[in-house]
Amino acid sequence: MSGLFNPENKVWTSLSTAADLMLLNIMWFISCIPIITIGVATTSYYYTVHKVIRNQKSGIWTEYWSSFKTNFKQATQIWLIFLAIFVVLGLDIAICTPYLEAGEKIGNMVFFFYILLGINLVWFMYVFAYLARFEDTNKVTLKNAAGMAFLNLPSSLLVMVIMAVTVYFFRYPALFIWFVPAIAMMLLNRILERVFRKYMLPEDLAEEEENDKMRC
Repeated sequence: MSGLFNPENKVWTSLSTAADLMLLNIMWFISCIPIITIGVATTSYYYTVHKVIRNQKSGIWTEYWSSFKTNFKQATQIWLIFLAIFVVLGLDIAICTPYLEAGEKIGNMVFFFYILLGINLVWFMYVFAYLARFEDTNKVTLKNAAGMAFLNLPSSLLVMVIMAVTVYFFRYPALFIWFVPAIAMMLLNRILERVFRKYMLPEDLAEEEENDKMRC
């Protein structure tokens, strides 16, 4: 029985991780409420998942707000670009949907705008995950994230599916606030880290691999 109550027991470790993810999810959700902070909140979420949750360390509160403060200016500047894109695409979809329902051919344009929305959601995730892991100018960050997304299409398709499912569950507030983004971010972190490692410097890659060994 002593093993059951050991803090190192896998059951307790899993429960602790789940509790940390739920707390992190609430922190992210609250941080997103002003809308203008969605970019930096997502950057901080990804950063904390990678540095704290995956490495099974403590300090999610400290790490999240430290990243939030550090990346606030740059992440917000980039997010405003995406916000403009999402608003335009949302309006296009809203305009075309009634025509589609009425059987008008022009209404088929809604599918084109949904595809563009999906592509930009993938780019959004690559950009803010990239921002959480690397230091670059806005222009370089946007360009590198787009290049990585294009050159790693299988991974990008998985990202698109996860993002689409996450957005779908927004209509279920109880699940969304507590669970869905947390599960999505854990999956996204695993996918995107495989992509990022292809482009990392040898010394940085060696450090990441050492962290992987410590987690095993």
